Amino acid sequence: MSELEAARSVERVTGQRLEPFDKCVECGDFHDKSTPTNGRYDFHQGENGALEVTFATSRVAERNERDWAPYITSQPAPGLLAHWHLLVDSTTKVKAPRRKREARDSKSFLDVVGPALAELERRGASEVSMGNACFDNPFHDPYCPYGALRRAGVKSAWSKLTGGGAGSVGASVLFGYDAMPSFDEEDERKKEEKRKKKQHAKDGKKDVSKSVKADASHLGPVQWSFDPGFLAHLEARRADDEQREADFLRALVADQLAESEIDDRARKVVDEKIALARAITWREQLPSLPRPRNADAGTDLIDLLEVEFSLHPDLAAKLLRAHPSRARREVFFWLTWMRSPAWCRLARNGLDRAPKLPDGVTGVWVGCLTDHTQVLHWDGQRGWTCHGLAGSMLTSICRK
Repeated sequence: MSELEAARSVERVTGQRLEPFDKCVECGDFHDKSTPTNGRYDFHQGENGALEVTFATSRVAERNERDWAPYITSQPAPGLLAHWHLLVDSTTKVKAPRRKREARDSKSFLDVVGPALAELERRGASEVSMGNACFDNPFHDPYCPYGALRRAGVKSAWSKLTGGGAGSVGASVLFGYDAMPSFDEEDERKKEEKRKKKQHAKDGKKDVSKSVKADASHLGPVQWSFDPGFLAHLEARRADDEQREADFLRALVADQLAESEIDDRARKVVDEKIALARAITWREQLPSLPRPRNADAGTDLIDLLEVEFSLHPDLAAKLLRAHPSRARREVFFWLTWMRSPAWCRLARNGLDRAPKLPDGVTGVWVGCLTDHTQVLHWDGQRGWTCHGLAGSMLTSICRK
């Protein structure tokens, strides 16, 4: 339905006919039978335009919300007598993080909090909230049920006795959407490492992470702990250093050691110094491409759009496939509720600069799912313009 709403908004503002080019959201069919139906942009916009519709959201919050969906309805919890409702932090995971010394399978949230809640029932407690000394103290007894709930991400909890005596647990997630990033950098890094390992195993190649590092000349850009010429400098002055060490030993123990032994000790001291320098000389490969920028709801709207383009190169790729006659190639971004603060700040800050768009994209539309009264548009000729959407909208975009 988001595609349909975007099409209605654009058609109302421009007065141009929009026709589904990808699969029609209303009839489920492809209106244009003349071209392949895989990976195309969403709409023809008049005779010379192409439109792709997408969301600007937080993948982290969406993942957490999806994982917590089963707990919206209460889950049976053997061992409990009451129904417990818990408020958990947005960063809490349904599966508890696995430690190296624990079993391979992670514990579910219910397995973690269930015993703690049962212990509270045994003690006659029916509520958990901030202000409780046990709950607030991070250094408290690790076996205390309040501490177990706090470590599991619980912010508060309360219970209600059930008539049948069968306990259950439900949860609500406190999404701090202002702080929710577009993506989880650590999670993305782990996924990429896992993908590479699977690909190497499939290709029969040795795991790069366990192999010996290649010579710097084959690594591309590298970062050194210090100037790599320093080791060559130490080797060049080796003879002088050995002579200096030998003179120092003669001054101390000339009457105790033979001349040959003094030379051997001096040579050994210099060897150890050069070996130490070589051991602490490190290098690491620098990324050939800059790391993707991240964003949250506190990010400026224009910066937010640029981050979305960097995270989703397929947006421009789809529009680049459009026929050359379609010179207008635009993307419609819907801001979800997790990005609505960026929309609300427009009234104070406005839009004072042009976004940096990837090749193949000539303009952007921006709407907010929490505000259907206006929509923003940018193109290279008119810059930013705001269009009101008050009044009746088209009821259908499908003209079959």
